[in-house]
Amino acid sequence: MVYLRVKSFNLKDHRTTLIRHIVQIVAFLIINYLILEFIFSINLLIIENLVKVLPVLNSPRNPLSKGAGILEYIFYLLAQGIFPFLLIAILIIVLIITNRFFCGWICPVGTIQDICAAFPVKKKVVKSQGLLNHKFLLNIKYVFIIVLVIIIVPLGVSKNANILFYLEFKTQLGLFADKPVGFFSLSEFIFVQLPKIFEEIFLSASLQPLFPSFWGFLIYAFYFLVIILSFWYPRIYCRYFCPFAAVASVISDFSFLKLSRNPVKCVGRSECGVCERVCPKQIRILDEPFEFFTGKGECNLCLKCKEKCPYDAINLKFINF
Repeated sequence: MVYLRVKSFNLKDHRTTLIRHIVQIVAFLIINYLILEFIFSINLLIIENLVKVLPVLNSPRNPLSKGAGILEYIFYLLAQGIFPFLLIAILIIVLIITNRFFCGWICPVGTIQDICAAFPVKKKVVKSQGLLNHKFLLNIKYVFIIVLVIIIVPLGVSKNANILFYLEFKTQLGLFADKPVGFFSLSEFIFVQLPKIFEEIFLSASLQPLFPSFWGFLIYAFYFLVIILSFWYPRIYCRYFCPFAAVASVISDFSFLKLSRNPVKCVGRSECGVCERVCPKQIRILDEPFEFFTGKGECNLCLKCKEKCPYDAINLKFINF
C-alpha cells in the first residue's frame, strides 16, 4: 500500500520544483549562515565573503547575515557621494548572464513568499480590470526606484559640490539617507524590524511597539498585509513592490538566458494554456514571441511552466544576440 501511494506521486512531474525548493533552502541557510553556526556550534567565517554582496534583496542590517544585496550597496554609496561603477557593472553582467535566476532560486525574500504560497489555500489572481489592476500594480516598483534615484543621486552629488548643503540635506532625510532601500525592502522588515517588534512587545507586555508613529504604523501594516496576501497571491512582493525586481526586469530582456516555446509542439491557449495557469507571476506567456519570453522582465525562471507543459514545448536556453 505504501508502495502504491509513493508511486502515485509522479516525481518527474514535480522534479524541477523539488530541486528549486532544495536550492532555495540551501541558499537561505548559506546567506543566513549564522543560523547554522548557532544550531551546530561551528565557525562558518569562510562563508562571510561569499555572501558579502548578493544579487538579491538582502538587508545589510540582517543579524543572521554578514552581507547585503548589491542594490542596497549601490544606493548607500550613492548617498555617500561615491559612484559605484564596479558594483553597477557587476549587477548588469550578472543579470545579463543569469537573467532573474537569483530571484526565483536564491533570494531569501522570494523563498519566504514561496513558503507562504505553499499553504493549501485557493490561489487568486489580480484582476486585469479595475482601479488596482495587475498592469497598474506592476508599475509601483518602478516608482520606488525613481523615488530613490531622484532623492539619493542629488544627495550624493551635493556632497562633492557643497558639503554644508549635503550635511543639511542628509539631516533632513534622517534614516532614509543611511538606509535608502530599507524603506522599500521586505527583507528589512522580516529580518530587522519584525524581530525588534516582537522583542519589544515581549519586554513591554503591550502592543505599543506596533505604533512607533503614524508613518511607522503604516509601514508595518503595509508589510504585514503583503506577507498575509502572499498566501493567496504568489510572489506578490516580487511582482509589485521589490526594488531589485524593478532593476532586474529592465535588464531581463537583454539577458542571454531565456525561456522559449517550440512553435511545433505548443498548441496555444484555446487547446491548452497550462503554462499561463501555473505561472505564479500571471505572465501572459502565449502572447509573447516563440523565440523567447520574459513577461516584460517579470519571469523569475522558476520553470513551473516548463515543468507542467504537457507537450514539452518550453525550453530554457542561452540566446546569442
